Amino acid sequence: MISQEELYQYLAKENWKEILDILYKYKKQINNDALLGFAARTFETEFLRKTQEYDHSRSEIIQYLENFVLLHHGGFYKLTDENYKILIVEIVKRKKLKEAYGYATLLPNEEICKKIISEYNFLKVKEEGFKLKKTSKLPMNWIEIYNRLFELINNQGDPATYFSGPRFIDTVRQYEPYFPDYAQFINQRNVEGKSTSRKIFYYDILLGLSDDVRVKVINRILEIVKPFSEDKVLQIENIIEDRKPISKPIHESSSDSRKPIVFISYSWDNEEHKKWVLDLADKLCADGIDVILDRYYLKPGTNLPHFVEDNLNKADRVLIIFTPNYKLKADKRAGGVGYEYSIMNVELYKNQTSNEKIIPILRHGSSEESIPTFMQQFIHIDTRNDENFLNSYNDLVREIYNEPEVKKPIIGTRPSFR
Repeated sequence: MISQEELYQYLAKENWKEILDILYKYKKQINNDALLGFAARTFETEFLRKTQEYDHSRSEIIQYLENFVLLHHGGFYKLTDENYKILIVEIVKRKKLKEAYGYATLLPNEEICKKIISEYNFLKVKEEGFKLKKTSKLPMNWIEIYNRLFELINNQGDPATYFSGPRFIDTVRQYEPYFPDYAQFINQRNVEGKSTSRKIFYYDILLGLSDDVRVKVINRILEIVKPFSEDKVLQIENIIEDRKPISKPIHESSSDSRKPIVFISYSWDNEEHKKWVLDLADKLCADGIDVILDRYYLKPGTNLPHFVEDNLNKADRVLIIFTPNYKLKADKRAGGVGYEYSIMNVELYKNQTSNEKIIPILRHGSSEESIPTFMQQFIHIDTRNDENFLNSYNDLVREIYNEPEVKKPIIGTRPSFR
């Protein structure tokens, strides 16, 4: 028999081993005695509070914590959900990486457990290399699907649809984050004496992914390419889903019916500026323009680099709202602005003499204060004067629709000089 007074005496002396032994030996008595049960709960809370204060050099503490886990999982003593979480997290903090991993998998959504799982998986890949799996099943007509897919993404003259080795592997890593990066993967192929031909190693990668990840990667690639090669993507989708081809309805000319897609890049200077940009986006939408604005789409958990890269590629035109703060972030390559500007800079360097995509808009400050040096060579739309906003806005919409206010007339015939 055990009394609550004995439990409290052990608690006061921090005799944790003795109390854990009592929880094991007197399970039934504790469950049936309300006062003993209350004393056990008091111990549970105090023990976990104290252990968080103990130095990690005290090796006996980790043994007590692990014994408590055994009591819980063995059904000898059940902790509250909150205290169970505290217990596992404390063990994860005290254990070395490989030992902590097993406990971290018990609470994979806790931040520290996510960190341990990520570090462990990274270490495992680093030590062993990423192991492509043997596939259990493949869709019918897999060879045809792959050949059509590779043909679709192998046009090096079309940067929108072309998937270089790094781009292909980056897409895989969105769904298989511990897959090696491009350099690591090619090195691994060389070590294993395998081909580094893109057509062969893309095939090997897709074949070696788990079934659900393979489907996600293929669907993601088709989603990226579809705006630029819809017919070919639909053919692949029909084969994958074993559908009969659907005849497409006849539309008016695409130049008249297709809504232009516009991406807006700006900095979150203050609430007034954010509202101005949002109002601009809303107004463009009302005028038939499909606007991609972060505040329309981004939510917690969104992959920001992927959102930026994907939508910058998708957009017909990119509006950059220049302010002194935008220039500061762009020059430092800081945050979302820095990432967007880096990608757009590449586009502009390639097409310095024929910029048909980026429309600079000056909102605040002088050109020198607000526009990065390289961008100052391009003509901008000035929206600094709110009283003249409608005129500036009309210029912008005409530019997006490629409908200039002044058009060069048709060249006539040579006059007669008789």
